[in-house]
Amino acid sequence: MAEDMFAKWHGLDRKKINWGPIIDPNKCTGCGLCVVTCGEKRNVFGFDPEHNKAVVLFQDRCMTGCNNCQVGCLWNAISFETDAEYIRNIAQTVPEDTIKKEIEQKLKANPDLVVD
Repeated sequence: MAEDMFAKWHGLDRKKINWGPIIDPNKCTGCGLCVVTCGEKRNVFGFDPEHNKAVVLFQDRCMTGCNNCQVGCLWNAISFETDAEYIRNIAQTVPEDTIKKEIEQKLKANPDLVVD
């Protein structure tokens, strides 16, 4: 089986990071916006047609620190157990050389990101 591309976050075990969405089924209207927003690669959300509600399928595939689904939910049905300060504290444990290597790889793979 191929390695899960979301298993690590800057070298840290993603399963040990408490970050991911929670859906309040009493507020969810079943519009599916969250499924579409975070569904192309990460598949964080799924849809339960029996109850006409979005569901969290893979919480640990949520991009650490991202809360676009929460911001985009028109019915305030999505929340996070932890906050941005929690993520900032974890980010401070990432070695600087790890980040430098990652940015070098990113810029090499995406030369259009370099501003002349």
